[in-house]
Amino acid sequence: MIRLIEQPQTLSVADVVSIHSEIYSVANFATHFKASVVVSAAASSVILATNLAGLNDMLVLFIVGSLAGLLPDLDADKSRSLNSLFSIFALCAAISLPLAIEFNSLLTIWLSGIGIYLLFMYALKPIFESYTIHRGASHSLLSVIMFAVISINTPLFLGKALPFSLLCGVMVTLGMLTHLILDECYAVDINNNELKSSFGSALKPIATSAPLASTLQLAVVLLGSYLLHPHYESIPEVIQHWQNRLSDLPLLPDLDTLKQFY
Repeated sequence: MIRLIEQPQTLSVADVVSIHSEIYSVANFATHFKASVVVSAAASSVILATNLAGLNDMLVLFIVGSLAGLLPDLDADKSRSLNSLFSIFALCAAISLPLAIEFNSLLTIWLSGIGIYLLFMYALKPIFESYTIHRGASHSLLSVIMFAVISINTPLFLGKALPFSLLCGVMVTLGMLTHLILDECYAVDINNNELKSSFGSALKPIATSAPLASTLQLAVVLLGSYLLHPHYESIPEVIQHWQNRLSDLPLLPDLDTLKQFY
């Protein structure tokens, strides 16, 4: 009996370049996280320099902005971003539950925390993975607006002041836009002077390929905007205060001060 042995397929240089280009068509977890950390650090330095927030609030805003850079990858099944974000959400929920509800014993607190963590990681996350597709609704400007509105309403619900709540919205917007812009930059093949197939899938206004998810996002935006109605008159005043602070912030050092060193 004669057995035919298939010859291994030889890839050309063009094929290797094409495969390499396709693999690196999007920024990875480390790149997104580092970029959002840098952008959040820069924004936090401006907030601190203009005294728009204290040191403790600035640290919270820095963390919020850094984590927001991972939010668009919530639709990436089995991704490090998805696992990291759900782990953080689960830990925050597990820690917050004993603060909201009084428990009678330390064992009850531990069990409730473990139960919340398991619920997030092994019940909610699989459901989320099954109903989302990568580069879907979370990679859109509507998603950025939705998370910004949520990040403004949440601190207000917890009793924080309006200026801090609006800063949370700004940091979330900066973090998410950093992620989406990076994805679009990685979709430009400079060497071959061409656009990759993933170009335009991140900074789209709305995900028409996911009508249900986009409709839910729009509903959340409208609901969040309605909840902000009592603050509509105060929001322009806060923004005007930011503008005044920024206009008084010197961008370049005083040259006369530097002359004393030489």
